[in-house]
Amino acid sequence: MMKAEKIDLSDISNELSFLLIILREAGEWDEHRIREYASKTKWDSFIQLTLHHRVYPIVYLKLSQVRSSCIPADVMETLRYHYNANVLKMMQLTREMNTICGKLAGSGIRTLLLKGPVLAVQLYGDMAHRTSKDLDILLDIEDVENAEEVMAQLGYEAEDKPTSKPDWKRKTHHLSFRHKEHAVQVEVHWRLNPYASGTHAFQQLWERKNTVEIMNLSFHCLGNEDLLYYLADHGARHAWFRLRWLVDIDRLIPRLNSDKMLAYFRKHGGQSFAGQAFLLTEHLLNSKIPSSMGGLTNHKKTIRLARTSLFFMKRIVKLNPVPEKSVVWPYFRYSLSLMTGRQRARYLLNHLEPNGKDMSQLPLYKPLHFLYFPLRPFLWFWRHIINN
Repeated sequence: MMKAEKIDLSDISNELSFLLIILREAGEWDEHRIREYASKTKWDSFIQLTLHHRVYPIVYLKLSQVRSSCIPADVMETLRYHYNANVLKMMQLTREMNTICGKLAGSGIRTLLLKGPVLAVQLYGDMAHRTSKDLDILLDIEDVENAEEVMAQLGYEAEDKPTSKPDWKRKTHHLSFRHKEHAVQVEVHWRLNPYASGTHAFQQLWERKNTVEIMNLSFHCLGNEDLLYYLADHGARHAWFRLRWLVDIDRLIPRLNSDKMLAYFRKHGGQSFAGQAFLLTEHLLNSKIPSSMGGLTNHKKTIRLARTSLFFMKRIVKLNPVPEKSVVWPYFRYSLSLMTGRQRARYLLNHLEPNGKDMSQLPLYKPLHFLYFPLRPFLWFWRHIINN
C-alpha cells in the first residue's frame, strides 16, 4: 500500500508543510527549498504553529543554519527568545530533578524519569533541544505514600488529591504536585498509562532501564522498548495534537531493536498505537520504519486512527487537560475508538462513579452522598462542557 493511500496530506497549510520539512532530520533540507516555502509563509501563523507544537528549539537551531535572508529577523528573534527561555526552564527542572530523586533515593525509593531533561538528552543529546513544562517520575506503587511525604517535605502540594477510597491508586495512575514557591510541577506515576494495570511491573521496568548523565549526574529512565510503548501510548491518547511527540518517536526509531520490539508487542500489546505512531512519522517526518515492523502500519484500525488524529494535528487545538469546546465530541469518539473493549468498559464505569471533583463542585452532607451517583453525569457535563 502506498503512502498516499493511507494518509492524505494535500490539504495541510503551507506553514505546517514548512514546519514538517524543518523537523525532518534528513533530506529536503536545502536553501532553494527553504526560500521557496519562506516566500509563501505567513510568519505569524508559522510562529503560532511552532509554539503550539512545542518544537521551537529544533526550529530555531535549524533556521539558524540558513545563510540567506529569507527568514525575517523578527521571526528569528522570537524563536531565539523562546529557545533561551527553554534553556533556563530545563536547567531549573534539572536542578529540581536532582533534588527530588536524591531525596527519594535517600528514603529507599527507586525512580525512573519519563520525560523532562532526561528524555531530551536520551533522544536529542542535549537538554535544550526539547521542551518540557514539568517532571514525570515513575516509581513502584508500594512507594507512593512514602513519596507523597517526601514531596511534602520538599515544599510540594498535591493538586486534585484523590479521595480516601482504598482503591484510588487503581482508578488513577499518577499524582500531580506543584511547589509552593517556585511553582515547578511534578507528576508522580506508578503506572505507564491509565490502563496498563499489571502489565508492566516496576521491577521489570527497572531491570530494562537506561541511564542518562546530565551535568555529571546520573538519572535512570525507561529502556528503549518501554519508552516506545510509553511515548506512543501517550501521544495516541492525546491524538498527537503536538508534533513534539511525533518528533520524539522519530528520534527513537533508529535506537529500536526490531526483534525485541516485536516480542515486546506480543507480550504487552500496544501494536495499534505504535503502528499509528510509525505511520504518522513515516508520512509527516519521513521516518525510516524497519521493514520487520512495517506490517504494524497496515492494519485498518491503525490507518483509521492515524487519519483521525490528523484532524487535530492540522488545527491549533488544545486537548489536555480538557479538550476545547469545538473538538470535545470528535476527541471523545476518537478516545473510545483507541481503547480495547475491556478498556472502554472500564473507562465508562470509572466515569460513572463519583469522585473528589464532584464532591468539591457540589458539597453534600454525608447522608446525602448517595445522590452523587445520579448527579454524576450532570456534574461531569457541567465541568467539562459548560465551563469549558
